[in-house]
Amino acid sequence: MKSHSFIMSTTDFKRKVKVVIAVNDLSMAGAQRLAIDQMRLLDKNVFDLYLISLMQFPGKGDFYYLIPKGVKVFKLDFKGLLDFKGWFQAAKILYQIKPDVVKSSLFFSNTIFRVLKPFFGYKVIAAEHNTDVKKTRFQIFLNKILVPLTYTMVVDSKMVADYLSRTEGIKRNVFTVIYNGVDIDAVKKAEEDFRPNKEEIRKEFGLSPHDKIFLTVSRAVKQKNHELMINSFSLLAEKRGDCRLVIVGDGELLPSLEKQIHDLKLEGKVILAGERKNVHRLYAMSDFFIMTSRHEGFCIVAMEGLAFGMPLISTKVAGIVEYLNDEVNGFFVEHDATDIAEKMNKVASLTSEEKDSFRKQGKLTASIYSLTRYGKEYHDLFLACARS
Repeated sequence: MKSHSFIMSTTDFKRKVKVVIAVNDLSMAGAQRLAIDQMRLLDKNVFDLYLISLMQFPGKGDFYYLIPKGVKVFKLDFKGLLDFKGWFQAAKILYQIKPDVVKSSLFFSNTIFRVLKPFFGYKVIAAEHNTDVKKTRFQIFLNKILVPLTYTMVVDSKMVADYLSRTEGIKRNVFTVIYNGVDIDAVKKAEEDFRPNKEEIRKEFGLSPHDKIFLTVSRAVKQKNHELMINSFSLLAEKRGDCRLVIVGDGELLPSLEKQIHDLKLEGKVILAGERKNVHRLYAMSDFFIMTSRHEGFCIVAMEGLAFGMPLISTKVAGIVEYLNDEVNGFFVEHDATDIAEKMNKVASLTSEEKDSFRKQGKLTASIYSLTRYGKEYHDLFLACARS
């Protein structure tokens, strides 16, 4: 992948700024991929970068192979907030690093590194990535009382900031919105590499050159609402036989999705592709991107769909409502199988001229949310935090 960096004077410092990127774990999920992007994009001439991963899941796919060179990695094995051995090991690592800034993500790592902050004096940037997160009252209370130990809380859409401010009683000015970024260069290269082999890639999944492929990339968890997606597709399949649905991702609900597909007699029409490292191959073979999530934060995979020129069909969830322009680069749907099936049929019936218009608008939208912009905003935020 092409590297992006941003040169900025470090005259305010006698040394490089030490930044710790802290994550709950490095499994193949959205928040974890954002941590990888941050490590890739930050200028190594300005920052010394460290990764602290609090939990490990052997046998499960992860992003450790994507960590850029020069980043020192510390793997811990926390069993929960009351794991005192984990706390001691985390404190020992922080004493060794002596970071200027710790950027954490999600409740668990946000809690660990804000609680430890008074003992080491670093600044904390905490990140949240979703609406409708099922926190307990204790978690909400803890999150709120730790705000004074936080330089800012980064969120990936205005709706997430509004939601957390309203539901957790945190002042709106505590939040900084940094929209996630899509790697436009990687998408262009994938199109060059894989589009010419589109038919061969489809054959791997038993798909024909004439099939109209709806793609979704998301974990098989309740939030993503694959059950609704499959029910919607079953209604579409009753009307036309040239459409297929490809679901990419792992998760605890895969067995129930397999049963649903079997019960609806959709074998061969709905493909469970599992977890994939080179998912861009599947974007390149597909025609449309679909999300039926109950809630989101930004949804980088949907933005990647737009970058590949695919019309986007989605429920009205955080993040996506800020970049999906209805009937211009995609279609909004209700949480209703009939409505979703109708929109799927509508997009599958687009003329060549209409598809070309959606393709151009999608790519234009994605260009606004580039990794270049994302990296620069984090670069500037980390420097401002270290200087404060």
